[in-house]
Amino acid sequence: MKKAIAAILAALMLAAVFTACNSEKKTETYDESMTYTNMTSESSDEDTDEEITPEELPSAVDLRDYNGKNYVTVVKRQAFGDCWSFGNIAAAETSYIYKNDLGVPAGEDIDNVNFSERYLSWYLFHSITEDDVKPGKVRASQVGEGYDVSEAEDRNPIIMFTFGGAGRSGMNFFASGFGPVDETTEVNGEFPYAYSDKNIVNTADYEDYDQTGDWSIPLNAQYRNPPIKAYLRNGNMLPCPASTDSDGNYQYNEDGVLAIKSEVANGRAVCITALVYGRMNYDNWAAYTPSNEANHTITIIGYDDNYPKENFAVTDSEGEMNPESIPPTDGAFIIRDSYGEMGGIDGKGTFYISYHDQSLKDPMSFEFDKNDSVKYSTLNYDQYDFLMIGWCGYTDYDSEAKMANVFDAEEDEYLYQISYKTQKAKTTVHYEIYKGIQDGNPDSGTLLEEGENLHNFAGIHKIDLKDQYELKKGEKYSVVLTMTYTNDDGNTTYTDVIPYANSLSQGAIVKGVVNKGESYLFNNGKWTDITELEDKRAERAFSDNEDMNIADVFKARTIDDIAVDNYPIKAILIPAGDYRSSN
Repeated sequence: MKKAIAAILAALMLAAVFTACNSEKKTETYDESMTYTNMTSESSDEDTDEEITPEELPSAVDLRDYNGKNYVTVVKRQAFGDCWSFGNIAAAETSYIYKNDLGVPAGEDIDNVNFSERYLSWYLFHSITEDDVKPGKVRASQVGEGYDVSEAEDRNPIIMFTFGGAGRSGMNFFASGFGPVDETTEVNGEFPYAYSDKNIVNTADYEDYDQTGDWSIPLNAQYRNPPIKAYLRNGNMLPCPASTDSDGNYQYNEDGVLAIKSEVANGRAVCITALVYGRMNYDNWAAYTPSNEANHTITIIGYDDNYPKENFAVTDSEGEMNPESIPPTDGAFIIRDSYGEMGGIDGKGTFYISYHDQSLKDPMSFEFDKNDSVKYSTLNYDQYDFLMIGWCGYTDYDSEAKMANVFDAEEDEYLYQISYKTQKAKTTVHYEIYKGIQDGNPDSGTLLEEGENLHNFAGIHKIDLKDQYELKKGEKYSVVLTMTYTNDDGNTTYTDVIPYANSLSQGAIVKGVVNKGESYLFNNGKWTDITELEDKRAERAFSDNEDMNIADVFKARTIDDIAVDNYPIKAILIPAGDYRSSN
């Protein structure tokens, strides 16, 4: 029976032609050789929760029964090739539930949080329309940015749900103020974000989902921008357990395992890609893959340092045990899958995967603000980066380099927070905020605030400003960032971040909208509008894309397939009508 269920699960994965949830170029995300020491994620000043340090980690954690509480929602079931969306949402749900102490007694199901995979998959692959424009959230200047799937939709109305490989997209999506959105959110008397009209569990009938039905959601501001209750604080790109040596051969990375365990012990489930249902001991539902290929996104919800390595052993066609199927040491992560409560440990859709599994790639976790620490539920987002597929390159500079976004206030408002993305661990970011600036000179005018933060993980970081700064409608202001890190030679290197995406062979055309006067690069002693650097930035992104370990469907064939975007720097503001003085 277990092998029959396993065959069904494998068939479901293969049936989704584009379920290629593979990794980004490793050098874009972290330095795998770094030592993992006290690398806990950044938190707001208001968050006083004590983090469990790597030195204090328990030998086992299961977030379904952690100190007597369950923080994991029921295993859901994907209908298409959108495992990446399920992995992102599952990690977000658990991290949000833990952060806000919404867990239930162990053994009970959580029914008060159900974030929408459908919302994420649909809007990620639909570009900004004129009807999406919402002052303070989506600027008219960005209409057209993102994926145009109209040609592909004519052939297949659900094609956007079949695109795999969008691994870290949830991080960028959530940071932009788009979700997570709960499936119970009502718009115009409807529940447009529900993934399905029925809960599918304990069944092997894949056709229970009506794939021929209408899965669309309207493309306008009312539906794209519903109320949200989860506000992203940090999106953490973690070091990977499966690294490579200088010759490209597999090398176990204990620091990557420790990073994941630390996140889980602090209540943050980890989204990760792997090759599953390949080499699996189906008696124990224990996977250990000696391949660096990944084809599926899953979520780590626990770990056990003492899980016996012998439980991974598999036999060949002649019934002989394969000694190479046993990993070098004990220890396993506990995995939540996305094929419903079908198969897995105790028939609950979960399984084990060895710390030494060579296919593990791109681990990522989320940290959300506490609900009771969010002072303003109505916030504006000044931003230009809507290419949210999750890929970024970077350029290193020997001389001083800065990035800047320049905004004009769309209404009377107060600057409250900023957020930005880093591409390397241990990056120091010095920020400066100016208002009343001159055209073409982002660091002119009045300096409102400056500060500096060291970020242990690469990823998205939201920063609370020291004060709240009044801006009048039409007033120009800027956020200027200087990012540095220490390279292997011990020298300080300046770096930037280049968000990009590429068109897909199924007919999904991608477009970046970068207008003059929005983003600037400072290097060689002068500021340059990045519209003047478009070709160089596209060449760098294309070079990175060629090296990425992803499926061919996500490879750019020519440089013309590449679209680059503005710098991923955002300003978060309080509308004047909602402003409450902190004094």
